[in-house]
Amino acid sequence: MLRFDNVTKVILVNFCTRFHLYIHIYALYLQGRGLTLLEISTLESVVIGTIFLAEVPTGIIADRIGRKWSLVMNTLFLMLAELIFLFSTEYWQFAVLAVLTGIGHAFGSGAREAMVYDSLPREARDSLMKRAIGLVGSWGQIAFFISPIIGGLIIGDLALERVRLAIALTVGALLVGLIIALTLREPQDDWEVSRSGALAIFRTGMRELWESRRLRRITLLTVLTSAFGGTLITTLAPPYLAANQVSPFAIALTLSLGSLLAAGTQRYAYRVEEVLGPHRALTVLTVLPGIAYFVLALISGPLPVWLVVTLMYGTNDMKQPLYSGYQNALITGKSRATVLSLMSMFSSLFVAIMAPVYAALATRSLPLAFVAMGAVILAAAVMLRVDRVVD
Repeated sequence: MLRFDNVTKVILVNFCTRFHLYIHIYALYLQGRGLTLLEISTLESVVIGTIFLAEVPTGIIADRIGRKWSLVMNTLFLMLAELIFLFSTEYWQFAVLAVLTGIGHAFGSGAREAMVYDSLPREARDSLMKRAIGLVGSWGQIAFFISPIIGGLIIGDLALERVRLAIALTVGALLVGLIIALTLREPQDDWEVSRSGALAIFRTGMRELWESRRLRRITLLTVLTSAFGGTLITTLAPPYLAANQVSPFAIALTLSLGSLLAAGTQRYAYRVEEVLGPHRALTVLTVLPGIAYFVLALISGPLPVWLVVTLMYGTNDMKQPLYSGYQNALITGKSRATVLSLMSMFSSLFVAIMAPVYAALATRSLPLAFVAMGAVILAAAVMLRVDRVVD
C-alpha cells in the first residue's frame, strides 16, 4: 500500500509544481518590464545552465540521503524563486530567481523518476513504470490546463496588481506541494541498504551510462530531439500568437487546452506502443514535434496558429513515458537517481546552448527559428536511428 501511496503523492507534488497561474503571459510580462526576447531567453538559459551544473550533485544527494528530501528541496527552491519573482523588477533579480528555479528543477529531475520506480512492486516495475510516469506527466498537464484558465480570469488585462496576485497564488500552490512532499516515505529498496559515498555513487552512475550502448542511444536521442517545450511555452509561442492577433485570454486558453490534451496523450502513450509496436511508436512520437515546427513556420492567421500551437503543447512530450520506461529498465545499479540526473544534465546543456541561438533567430524571424528547431529534431531522429532504440 505504501508504494502506491508514494506514487500518488509524487503525482500531487508534481501537480503543485506545475500549477503556474501566470505562465501564459510570462514573456509578455517580462517584455512589459523592458526585457527583450533575447534577454528573456538568456533567463531561460540561466535556468537550464543551472540545471546542468546542479544535476549530478542533486542526483548524488538523492542517492545518498534519499529521494524524499530531494523532492522536498525541489519544491522549496521553486517556491523561493516564485517569492522573489513577486517582487522583482530588474534583470539581475530575475537572474537570481532563475538560478533558484534551476536548482529546484535539478533536485526533482532524477529523484522524481527514482522515487516512482523504487515505489512500484518489484515484480512488475518495468511494465508499470510507463503507466506510472504517464500518470505523473498527465496530472502535471492537468495542472497546466487548469492554471492558465484561472490565471487568465485573474490577470485579465495584464494589470500589474492582477499579475502579482497570480504569482502569490502560485506560491501558495507550491507551499501545498511542499507539505505533501514532507509526507513522502522512502521506499525500502536495494539502494538504501548500502549508501555509498558521493564519489562512489558518481562513478557507478557514469560507468552504468557508459557501458550501456542502448542507454547512450536513448540519452543522445533525448538530448537532440528535445522539443524545447519550455522555450516554446514561455518565450516563443506567446509573442507569435500575439503577432497573429490572438488575444491574451486566447493565449491562456491555448496553453490550457494543450495541457488538457497532453494529459491524455501522456497518460495513454503506452497505448500507442501497443497499437503500432515499440519501433514505430517511438519513431512517430519522436519526429512528430519536428514536423509540427515546420508546419508552424509555414502558417499564419489567428485560428491556424492557435490550433497548431495547441496541438504542439499537447503532443510534444508524448514520447517521454516510453523513453522513461526503457531507460529505467536498463539501469541496474543502486545509483538510479544519479544516472537519470546525468542523462538530464546532457539535455540541459544542449538546451542551454541552443535556446539563445533559437531566440537570436527569433529576433529576426520567428518562423526561421521554428524551422531550425524542427530540422534539428528530424535530423537527429534519422541519424541516430530512433527505430533501433528497443533493439
